[in-house]
This record gives sequence, C-alpha cells and structure tokens, in this order.
Amino acid sequence: MNRHLSSSFGTPAPYGHACIGCSQSKSKCIIRPAGGPCERCSRLNRECRPTESVRRRNRRKSVATKKARLEEKLDDLVSLIKAGDVNRTTTINTQPTTSVDNPKPHGITQTNANTRPHNEVESDLLMNNLEEHAHSIPALTTATVDGTDSSYEPSAVEAVEYLKNFQTYKTRYFPFICISSTTSAQQLRQERPFLWLCIMTVSSKSTSQQQKLSRKIRETIAQKMVVQSINDVDLLLGLLAFIGWANYQVHVKPFLAVFTQLAVSLVFDLGLAKPVPKDTQTSPCIIGKCPKRTTPRTMEERRAVLGCFLVTSIISSFLQRIDALRWTAHMDECLRILDERRECSNDKVLVEQVRLQLIVQKMVLRPLHDGTLDSAEDREHSLLYFESLRSQLQSVKTRLLNEFGDNEVVLLHLYNTELETALSPTFLHNSKLTVKERDSLYAGLESIKSWFTVFFTITPAAYIGFPFSIFSQLIRCLTTLYRLMILEDPAWDENRVWKTTDALLILDRVINSMEQVAILAGLDNSDSSEGDTFSRLAQLLQSLRPGWEARLQSDDLVSSTIPDPQNVDGYSFLDSFGMEIFDNDWLTDFILPSN
Repeated sequence: MNRHLSSSFGTPAPYGHACIGCSQSKSKCIIRPAGGPCERCSRLNRECRPTESVRRRNRRKSVATKKARLEEKLDDLVSLIKAGDVNRTTTINTQPTTSVDNPKPHGITQTNANTRPHNEVESDLLMNNLEEHAHSIPALTTATVDGTDSSYEPSAVEAVEYLKNFQTYKTRYFPFICISSTTSAQQLRQERPFLWLCIMTVSSKSTSQQQKLSRKIRETIAQKMVVQSINDVDLLLGLLAFIGWANYQVHVKPFLAVFTQLAVSLVFDLGLAKPVPKDTQTSPCIIGKCPKRTTPRTMEERRAVLGCFLVTSIISSFLQRIDALRWTAHMDECLRILDERRECSNDKVLVEQVRLQLIVQKMVLRPLHDGTLDSAEDREHSLLYFESLRSQLQSVKTRLLNEFGDNEVVLLHLYNTELETALSPTFLHNSKLTVKERDSLYAGLESIKSWFTVFFTITPAAYIGFPFSIFSQLIRCLTTLYRLMILEDPAWDENRVWKTTDALLILDRVINSMEQVAILAGLDNSDSSEGDTFSRLAQLLQSLRPGWEARLQSDDLVSSTIPDPQNVDGYSFLDSFGMEIFDNDWLTDFILPSN
C-alpha cells in the first residue's frame, strides 16, 4: 500500500536534494513519478531548480597561511610595544631566566628538527623572526610595562632622599616598620619592591610625582592581588605605608576604605593574626594538601600586624563605616614581645600607640554604640562605661607622662584617647545636659587644649611626617572644639576652659602653620595648580573661618551667611581629598554648622 502511494503521489527528495524553491520556503520537496518539476513547483507553475549538492568542509589552511597570519600579528604586537601601549593591549609572559638573545617559550619541547613535523619547523622559523624583532624593541623598563611614565620614577638621588625622609620624619609617627640606617634605597627596592614604591610615593616632595606614583600603586595592587592572587609581606608593608599616609593622596578618587580592607585580608591570608603552628601540618587547598607555615614569627611580621591594627582602627573610627582588624590573643603576644625586646628605637612608641588605640577601640565596640541613647537610662549606662574607661586611662596617663613626657607622638595619641573617652557624640547634640555629662564635656575641652599645646611645639617643617592618624586627630579636635563652643545648654559655660576668642586663635594658628609647610619643607607644586595636602587643608580651613567667627560671636546667625566650603575658588574641596574625609557625621557638623 505504501509503495502504491509512493508511486502515485511522488517520493520525497533525499536529504540535501530539495529544490531551491522548496528549500527556501521550508516545504517538503516531492519528486513526481513522471519526473520533471517537483509537485510544488509544478502546482505553482514555477521553475524547479535543483540545489548544488556540495557539502561544506573545513579546509585545512596551509602552514604558509598560518605563518603569514602569525607574522602579521607579530608586527602589530611590535608596533604596540614601540607605541608604549603594551600594558593596555596585551600581556607578555616571559620566564625569569630567559634572555632576549635566546628566548625559550614556555611549553615548547626541544626535539630533533629532522624528526619534527613541518609545522613545527615553520614555528622555529617564526621564533627566529621573533628574535630579529626583539633586537629592535626598546628595552622595557618596569615603568613602561605598567603604563606609568618612567620620567616620574624617582632618580637614584631622589630615592636616597625620599628614604631618608621616610626614616627621619615619618616612621617616628607611625613606626610599623624598622628600616636599618645601613639599608640603601637600591637594596630596599630589590628586597621589598612594592614597599619601596609606596615609600617613594608618600615621601616625594613633588605633588605631580606623587599622583603618578599613586596610580602605579593602584595598578600594582590590582595586578598582584586581584589578577595574580599574590599575598606576601611586601604587599602588606606597602599598603600600610600607603594608607598610613593617606592624607597625602589628594586629587584622587576615594580609596581608603577599599585599601584598608585589602590590608586586613592580607593579614588573614598570611596568618599573622594567629600563632604559627608548632608542628608541620597540612590544610586543604584547591590542589591536594598545602603545608602550613612553621617558620618562627619575625619581628617584622609582629610590627606589621600591630601596625595594621593601629591604622585600620584609626581609619575605622574616623570614617565610622568600616571595621578594623580584629584584635586576637596572638597580637597580645606580639605586643608583649615587641615591648620586651625593643630592637628598634621606635618600637616603644608603636607599643604605646597600640595600647592607647585598644582603649579607643573599646569605645567603638561599647554597648549602645548605635548612637541612639534616647532614654535617660541608656545615657546613664553610657556614662558609667565612659567613666570606667577614663579610670583605666588615668593610670596609663600617669605612666606615659613619666616615661614619654618629651615625646610629642605619644602625647598626641594620649590626649586624643582622653578626648575620645570624655565625649559621646550624643552629648554634643543635647540641649539639656546632666551634671555628669557636663563634666565630661569640660574634661574633653581640657584634652583638646592639651592636644593643641603639644601640637604647636612641632615645627611646620616636620609636618611632612604627619600620618593619617595625626591628620585625623587635628580635624577631630577642631571639630569638637567648634561644637563645644556653640553648645546650647543653659548651664554650659564654654569660657570655663577657653575663651570664645581662643578658638579663633587656634584656627588661625593652624592655618598659618599649614601655609608654611610647602616652603619650609621644600614641597614642589610647580606642576600642580591645586597644591599639596597642607596647602589644601589651609585653604579649606580659611574658607570656614568666616562661618566660625560669625557663629561664635553671634547667637542669631542665619545659616545663609555661612559660605559653602564645597565650592571655594571654583573647585570642590570634597572631590580633592580622596580619603572620604567628609563622609562621617561629626565632620559634617564641622563643615556645615547647625543654626
């Protein structure tokens, strides 16, 4: 029966043999028994054209064609290298021991040329061609590879000066590392290349050079930590230097929160926050078992983990939106050993800075730290907690004044800690204070007075050593001083400690000191129209002075009379400081005072 239907009504065309009309219309092509056009074409009275029965095949390209294409790509690559765009367009992986004169590409096995296939022989010809091109390529310096203009890299003379600057001025304020006086800049660059780069950046006296090197630091961190997943002590030390003096990084996008968390992650990846295993152990990893480190903890690592806690805790307290490195029992041991051995002259300073910051950290982690304290009971509990911390600090203060009475670094941290334990942000916003709260505010005002007494003993030329910690303390003291002087409470007498005019004198003196730094320290702003961080801060404070003066000398100030500090001389101060310094509550009160 099927044969009868097939002979009567036609047979479907085999696969691939349908006519063009049926193929284009996606119709079944039926070949008629009588031959000629298919049924569809015959019915529609159309021309029935058969398709060409040619199957597409992947033709094997000749070796000569491959060679031509590879040589063409090679020429393009050489052109890109000569143009200086190699970092943005391609990545060249080379073996450390491979010379340019005798390149041996990774993964190619040496065999006898007589027994190799023709395409491998052609590959050798291509590699010989690569050698010829390599001799014509300019030498690739580190600066060229990472896309940074090599003209901004410090010269040998500048590197020596910058390292000396770092050792003399900077490490005395934040001694997270001990660099021997016998260590040369070249030796440091070989042993700790990223740390060297960060030291050069924060110690450079050229604002434009700092900006260029800062971009190089960001690129290096992205490449090593994100792309290559590298974690080592060099990266950690470099990050601590970079964020430790983050106040120098003006005119850049905000980075402080991100880089702080990168430093914390390195501490955990390196296992610096916990004891070193006594016995050889293995831990699971992606491929098989990874042996845990068993080498003893070094003093460099102890300073690094303590320095990381110190700077991240300070930044956390300042920004009020990121977490610091969590304190561990092993860090207690590191602190004890560093205090006992004191191999470096500044170890004792780091120890006391960390101890004081631990007290401040208790403030951050205190109960009822959400800032509400709506009920009288909550405020009473907070006061009791403050009193216990002040009692603890008092014994520390007595000892520090005896041992470090002439050390301005320790004293600045001491009085800042005293200020933190004396004040709660909610006290500054209450119109009705209790007697205990009022006494706390008087104590805070005394701490500010002591802090500025120490601060003004430092010559402006030495300000180039100020890390972010001192910078933030200065802003904190100015902010709190202003808030205390305008506090609205019937029983509050701001003149009990200082006269109102003294606050303006303090502000004027800070402005004057900041304006002197560039000249006294020999800072170079010739290639930067916006100036260095000290000049910028002086300009910012100067723009705020009219608002201070009007608010302090009049009880009926209209907010519209206060100039907008965000747009002075045609540019935004908020955008010029790349450390999110305006992104917190108490500094907003300072920048935009309440009516």
